[in-house]
Amino acid sequence: MKKNLAVTTLIIPFMLILLAGCLGKTPKNSMVAESYADVHTVIVLPVESLKNIDEPTSQKKAQQLAHGAETINRLFFDYFSNMDNIKVISPEQQKVLTGNYKAGRAEHAREIARNLNCDAVLITTVKRYIDRQGNQYSVSQPASAAFDFKLLAAKSGRTICSGSFDETQKSLSENLFSLSGAAKRKFKWITAPDLVTEGIQKHFTTCPPLHQ
Repeated sequence: MKKNLAVTTLIIPFMLILLAGCLGKTPKNSMVAESYADVHTVIVLPVESLKNIDEPTSQKKAQQLAHGAETINRLFFDYFSNMDNIKVISPEQQKVLTGNYKAGRAEHAREIARNLNCDAVLITTVKRYIDRQGNQYSVSQPASAAFDFKLLAAKSGRTICSGSFDETQKSLSENLFSLSGAAKRKFKWITAPDLVTEGIQKHFTTCPPLHQ
C-alpha cells in the first residue's frame, strides 16, 4: 500500500507538469499555412528504432539504432528547449503515460497527445545511425544517419507534415557537387550527432509547428 502511494505521489506531479505544458499555450510565431492553424501545442515522443517496431535487424545494427535513438532524443531536448508550445518527453515518462493501453503506434501516439490536451504529436524512427570512426581530418568510417518523422493531428490523425533524412558524409572527391556543403562543414569530417542536427534543422524549418 505504501509502495503504491509512493508511486502515485511521483506520477501526479509529473502529469500536472505535462498538462501545464500543453494547456493554454499559443505559438510564438503565427502559422504560415491554413493547415497549421489549429496546431498550438505539440508533444514529442521518444524516438523509436526499426528494432522497436518489429523489423528484423542484426545485433550490431540494433545497438547502433539504440544509441542513435538515445542521441536523437537528446538533440530533440536541445532543439525544442526554447519553444514553450512544444514538450519533449523521455522514454520513462512515456511509460507512465502509456499504462496498459495497446494499439498501433500512430493511434498510441495520438492517445497520449489527446490525454495531455495537445494538438499534435511528433513520432520519429531512426533507421540508421553509425558513428564516425576517426577524427575531423581522417576517417575509416564516415558518420551516417537516417531517420523519418511524422507530425500527426491528435484528433483527426491526419499527417500535418513529414519527412526523411538520409545521409552518409562523403569526401569532396566522391561528390564533386557537394562543394557548398563541404565548405559549410569547413571541409572536415563531422560526427553523427552533428549530421543528425543538420537533418533536424533542415527538415523541421519547413514545418512551422516544429520551428520557432
